[in-house]
Amino acid sequence: MTSNQRFRVEPHAASEFLRRLKLRQTEERLAATQLLLEYPGLSLATSVIRLREQGANVHRRTLQRLLNLFRSPLGCLARWQTVGAWWVCWGCGQAIASADPSATSVLFAQALLPLDLGGYCRDCQTALIAEAANSAPGLRQSRSTSTFANRRATVVPVDQLYQNPSLMREFFGSDRHSSRRDYAIANLVENPRAGPLALQQLLEVEEPTALSLRSIKQISSRLRSPKAQILFSRLGTVGWTCLACSQWGVIPQADQLWQSAPDRFAPTDVRALCSSCHDEARQLS
Repeated sequence: MTSNQRFRVEPHAASEFLRRLKLRQTEERLAATQLLLEYPGLSLATSVIRLREQGANVHRRTLQRLLNLFRSPLGCLARWQTVGAWWVCWGCGQAIASADPSATSVLFAQALLPLDLGGYCRDCQTALIAEAANSAPGLRQSRSTSTFANRRATVVPVDQLYQNPSLMREFFGSDRHSSRRDYAIANLVENPRAGPLALQQLLEVEEPTALSLRSIKQISSRLRSPKAQILFSRLGTVGWTCLACSQWGVIPQADQLWQSAPDRFAPTDVRALCSSCHDEARQLS
């Protein structure tokens, strides 16, 4: 299957998912569940828009409750039992293809239940390249990935970043070290799911002359950009995050994900269910 082909979920999947969670199968829930299964990378706001375009009358609160359920331990387990793991594009939010054992074995080896093997499909990579080429230097680029629900771990390979002057120049415009910037990057590495404001608060506690919030946002956006994440993944650094809790980690043998990915799909990270949340779900089911 090529990366720009849409992966179709079986018609009975939404019904099976709701059955496993012992939820009444209303027309509204079935439509919303079908969308969340086929587009697991979309945010709530974009999912609402997509359902309206499909003519489905789904209330925002209903979709929010379902989305929260999808990210609960029990919901993650029910989803895996219903459709398994798949490759998901963070650019368009679509499920691209089922993930076969060659891709998931490295995750099972870490006691993780794989759900979304995330990255960027061929079409979205092409769009990102075109966007970068058309952006004037110094201008803020549009956030083409704002449509997806970013519950991921951002892993910054500091060793490669600081040992490669060209990477430093590419991301920061200079390969000269700045103690305040370096300190901000170190905190980003240690707190990969923290936003710019949380990072600034951490820095203010430890560093009296911390960077401004604007500077921290610029560093964070550059190192969390799709381009950076694809590059870091190619360097062998891929992170995983539990969809149900805040736990995260680094996946060994990242090259195995690249070798198993669909045609011209660039993997960047994985959303999974950690062993603790998996145990909790099994006890509840």
